[in-house]
Amino acid sequence: MKRIVLLGSVALLFGTSLAPTTFADSRAHRAAIKVCKQKYRSAVRGAKYLKHRQRRERIEQAQREREECEKLAPK
Repeated sequence: MKRIVLLGSVALLFGTSLAPTTFADSRAHRAAIKVCKQKYRSAVRGAKYLKHRQRRERIEQAQREREECEKLAPK
């Protein structure tokens, strides 16, 4: 009985010490990622009207910007 209580309290201690992500943080992360994706899509659509080399360079730049944006998004 003592062992069960001890293990239960240790499990509860570890479970509460790990800070779970809150719903608001998750919502902010999803919103930031959505903005990053929208910016990427609009850049790709805009690149449609450029010539071949410029189009490829603009799409590559948009990919780099999207990766950077996703890194900076709140977790």
